[in-house]
Amino acid sequence: MKKFIMLGLVTMLVSSNVKAQDYIYLENKDGRIAATSIEVLSNETRYFKYGDESGQVYSINNNQISMIAYENGQLKFFEKPSKIASSYNYKKNIIHYHLFDLVVNNFKLSYERIISQGKIGIQIPVAFGYGDEFSGFDNLVNNFYSGLSLNFYPTGQGKIRYFMGPGIQVGSGSYDYEYYPLGYGYPPVHQKQNTFLFRFLVNNGVIFSPIKELSLSAVGSLGIRYVEDTNYYDEDHVKTVGAFSFNLSYRF
Repeated sequence: MKKFIMLGLVTMLVSSNVKAQDYIYLENKDGRIAATSIEVLSNETRYFKYGDESGQVYSINNNQISMIAYENGQLKFFEKPSKIASSYNYKKNIIHYHLFDLVVNNFKLSYERIISQGKIGIQIPVAFGYGDEFSGFDNLVNNFYSGLSLNFYPTGQGKIRYFMGPGIQVGSGSYDYEYYPLGYGYPPVHQKQNTFLFRFLVNNGVIFSPIKELSLSAVGSLGIRYVEDTNYYDEDHVKTVGAFSFNLSYRF
């Protein structure tokens, strides 16, 4: 709305002046500067004051400028640096170390690539199991899995950001089963059984970046798990599962 009002004012101004000039409108609403020969640089804008015969070159920081209206009717709007930093000034590669997975006997790292102006992340996890305890909110022990997650960042990249999106995991798991070769009433025999596993999860997470390179995140997931058919697995092959992850991330 503000831009349309400014556009109307500038149009009236240009049409009512025989000798038109450029105008620099200030962010703090202190007014405008009539200028000529405006040169916009990365951090500042240089110009001559309109009607000043001294030939002195003036400069002003870009974060003090709201808009430049040129005499030909062209308008240039300036985004605030804080908004630019949160949306565009970010590094696109992230390594996540999943700290909470150590509690459930997993060593897990993942790589994420940020695309689409910070709105989408493509993440690839790699996890190795190292124990006989159940992993996550499941009754399987993870041997190994990898997969792919698609993270959507509604507000883009910034110091605090939320994301959500689907993810799949494909790998190998194991469980202990017991049987009675001598019949019931005798001690059972325990044996480890490996099985193919597939998980589909919907992830929701919050990320906090105290500095640009390092982040802390908490992620909750809910979905389904499928395991292949075996002679010993007497539960449902498809069941609901969940997961939680607390991560330390490095951005480069």
